[in-house]
Amino acid sequence: MRDQPLIDVLHSGAVVLGNDVVCDGFHHPAACRVQTHIHSDHMAGFDRSKGLQEILLTEGTRELLCVERNADLPYRSNVRPIPYHTPVGRGSSRVSFLPSGHMLGSAQVLVEQDDGRRFGYSGDFAWPLGEAIQVEGLVVDATYGKPTSIRHYSQAECNERLLELTSQNRTIGPVHILAHRGTLHRALVVLTEGFPGPILVDQETMAEINVYRKFGASITEVLDVGETAARELLSDQRYVWIGRPTRPVPSTKGDDTTTIKLSAFFSRPDAPVVELGPRSFSVALSDHADFDGTVDYVEATGARVVITDNTRGAGVDLALALKSRLGIDARPSSNAMDRD
Repeated sequence: MRDQPLIDVLHSGAVVLGNDVVCDGFHHPAACRVQTHIHSDHMAGFDRSKGLQEILLTEGTRELLCVERNADLPYRSNVRPIPYHTPVGRGSSRVSFLPSGHMLGSAQVLVEQDDGRRFGYSGDFAWPLGEAIQVEGLVVDATYGKPTSIRHYSQAECNERLLELTSQNRTIGPVHILAHRGTLHRALVVLTEGFPGPILVDQETMAEINVYRKFGASITEVLDVGETAARELLSDQRYVWIGRPTRPVPSTKGDDTTTIKLSAFFSRPDAPVVELGPRSFSVALSDHADFDGTVDYVEATGARVVITDNTRGAGVDLALALKSRLGIDARPSSNAMDRD
């Protein structure tokens, strides 16, 4: 590889891709911010970026952000959605997106410089993917960067177990399913395809569901808890409710409520379901590649220099594994303080 591209992850979590582009964080020298998806751990400095940078993102990400932060986003000319596979020029770089399979609107980021160098950022990603960015230098997510982080079950098995737990416990009493964005909406697709009956959600979740439907998601049989039909189900205490852990859940009577927590992180590599206590379960419904998938992804990109995101502490393990398995120059991110 010619001179090493300027790629790194800063203390703030901002991913630097050359002189023109930063991803999922604020970094003053970069005139352009890319927002790979809307999960909160990737939104650092977003309001600051709105006032000082152009923000590139997919239309799906923009629509979801408008639901959550619908103050001025629809009217800001510096918040610009671009389609997948459509390069746009910024400074001495061209920026383009490929799907990452993580959630609606999520993207891998490819930056092509005028001098021909290509580098990028995986974002949070699932594996396998239809297409991986082709780069010389790569910043890769290391959520499952430890060699022990390997699933010995499929996501299809997770889907089946979620349906089983929901159906079995719905006959006993209320079922409360708790999940964060992305995971929540994936679960809704699974449930509404296989569970015979309406799912109750709050008003904010219904607004997000309408965005997912707009982009083709098959989410049916969902009721806002404020609707008359939903109130009848709540009164009967035989319902399934899904929402975020940080939002209020419907009140229940007695101790026959089942709680199912959906996690993008798996607790055990050999079991998709963990029993946390009486009528309490965790299901690993994840759109993150595991360790083997991460190594396969890096190999598919063709990168010869790789920076592993060490924000969560697994970057060192992943870098050592990539060096050993692929024979490439891999090292953890600096996570240096950014005074800009």
